[in-house]
Amino acid sequence: MKSTLSRRQFAAASLGLFAGLGLAQEQTLARLGLQADGTPIGGEAVVLTTRRPLPPATPSGEQLFRVTGPIVGPETIDPALVRDLSSAFLTRLVFRGLVVFDAELNPALELAERVEISGDGLTYTFSMDPKAVFHSGRPITAQDVVFSFTRAVNPQTAGGQSALLSGPTFLSSIAGVGDMLSGKTDTLSGIRAVDDATIEIRLSAPSSPFLMKLGAAATSIVDPDDVAKGDNWWMTPNGSGPFHISEWTPGQQMVLSPVSTFVDGAPALQKVEIILGPNAGSAFNLYQAEKVDICGIGSNDVDRVTSTESGLADQLVQSDLFATEYAAFRTDAAPMDDLNVRKAVAMSFPRAKIAEVQFGGHVNVAEGLVPDGMLGVPWPVNALPYDPDAAKAGFAESKYAGMTDVDPIQIYSTGNAFVPALKEAVNDVLGLEIDAVTVQSTEFFDGLALRQYPSYGLYWGADFPDPSTFLGSLFQTGSSDNYIDYSNPEFDALMDEAATEQDTAKRAETYMKAQQVLIDDAVLIPTYHDVGYMLLKPGVKGFEYTPLGLLQLETIWIER
Repeated sequence: MKSTLSRRQFAAASLGLFAGLGLAQEQTLARLGLQADGTPIGGEAVVLTTRRPLPPATPSGEQLFRVTGPIVGPETIDPALVRDLSSAFLTRLVFRGLVVFDAELNPALELAERVEISGDGLTYTFSMDPKAVFHSGRPITAQDVVFSFTRAVNPQTAGGQSALLSGPTFLSSIAGVGDMLSGKTDTLSGIRAVDDATIEIRLSAPSSPFLMKLGAAATSIVDPDDVAKGDNWWMTPNGSGPFHISEWTPGQQMVLSPVSTFVDGAPALQKVEIILGPNAGSAFNLYQAEKVDICGIGSNDVDRVTSTESGLADQLVQSDLFATEYAAFRTDAAPMDDLNVRKAVAMSFPRAKIAEVQFGGHVNVAEGLVPDGMLGVPWPVNALPYDPDAAKAGFAESKYAGMTDVDPIQIYSTGNAFVPALKEAVNDVLGLEIDAVTVQSTEFFDGLALRQYPSYGLYWGADFPDPSTFLGSLFQTGSSDNYIDYSNPEFDALMDEAATEQDTAKRAETYMKAQQVLIDDAVLIPTYHDVGYMLLKPGVKGFEYTPLGLLQLETIWIER
């Protein structure tokens, strides 16, 4: 899912609740009885009833948990429209779907109690858990699931602009989604309610990450009667998740209370206070003042926190993340329409120095887009080196060599820290100008979705533990998150091959070839893979975090 300052720096400045476990996907699929292409092992139908194991809570004292939320917004927590991490975090406290991730990133059933996957990997038949109810107590039915999934890929949900939907990223494997997005129909042909408790989903092709994708906020189940109340229904929703909104003062605070009828049992926490707005930007100060129980810290504060004088070193948790910050360039906008220019710009930028100096060595230099650990393997890539001389020579071979009126390279972001450094480096080495355009987060996300930017800087965190969440989502032809409309038949063919490859090692190898095509095409400049640094108060128990940044507050209790 996309991020900028308000997404992963939301994680650093406020929550910072992310870690890297490096679980191999083949282990996950094997536990599900699936091959790497999404078909059952042996070609026989499989039935899954796996649920997420929850730690036994032993609460004592006041069960109050305090945390900071987004500095700006949220603009919505409507699952169908949420497109950034900070909003998705809040959404998943109030809404849930058929599937949830456990602490090891295995997809487990949540609102569903059973799923049967056909032998050809094309049909998923879910049975709803009879304990699954909305906050009002009304049972969640198959018809609610059909409504929610259809709504998540219906352009009319976003005022006719399909690019503003979050659902297509996760539900595009379902048959008929393409027709929905093109406006040919308002009925999603690939899903139907067999009866009140049974949903049949048909895919257009087997998809190994499909169950994983159903753990995303965008696939949460909403109450149709709730949605019918009007545009701001989500401010006081009849949710499907573990917490209910009992108070919301926009830009100041959100207060949540536990839902006693939640399908996995009532959370131990009796009250969750989420600070919103400008005050959320001072999470570290709030933590030190005993005003919040958890906070992420930025790289600039790591050395201070780890010093013996701070008294906080034993409260610090550090882990690699499945997250990458990068810049991407349209290939039809001057001057980046010339491959020689794109390569020259990439070779002008000292990525390693940015990681070492700007971030104090507290992030990992990114040679490629996919972080190490996905599929349980490293991700080597033949990256373009920092080489000013080669950059100058390459630019001299471009069609813009010798021109004195080359258009500036416009890079849009919400203020990503690497963009000014890139601007300075490219000007020093090549004499090219970069216009670094800073845009407020909500406007920026809309601009990305509507393909308004010739170049952009973005922090992208994985939505599920598979390389396609980076490679396919961001660069495959036709993807809703392909914000530069990149299209390369060789890349697409490799991605299609990987999607149907049954051997996981070969699948990873194919993904690596696809990533190399992107690097050779110089359509992006990876800068770093993030590392999370989090402070957690003593007495907070049951806290689970993953490299996907999916925080499940219902597992937490307090011992004081």
